[in-house]
Amino acid sequence: MRSSKMQMLMDRTAILLSTACAIHCLFLPVIVIMLPVLGTTFLGNEDFHRLLLWFVFPISVLALTQGCRRHQDRIVIMFGILGLALLLVTAIIGHEILGEEGERLTTVSGATALALGHVRNYMLCRKNKCGL
Repeated sequence: MRSSKMQMLMDRTAILLSTACAIHCLFLPVIVIMLPVLGTTFLGNEDFHRLLLWFVFPISVLALTQGCRRHQDRIVIMFGILGLALLLVTAIIGHEILGEEGERLTTVSGATALALGHVRNYMLCRKNKCGL
């Protein structure tokens, strides 16, 4: 029972972090234009995505694998792998190879895929009462 609650909490946390990453990526250019000082802070730096990834990656892997062990849904794992792969590739080669717009599009796509995987994982675990 405790394991199930922890897994669902990790899914919710990963959804929140993926959403924060997507929101940061989409709205930071607008905010930077409106508040130039913000662009000089850590939030305006590409390293912010890398920092988020240090939290997103382990939480996502744990939550998705725990849920998938119980409900055996391959769509969850496919969304999770796709999302994490896109986020990792973007963090590693992002701006240099993809350019600013490509980096933004890839990051948002990865965060969206990962969030969808977590939402599906969360819903399946609630429906199947995983671990209860």
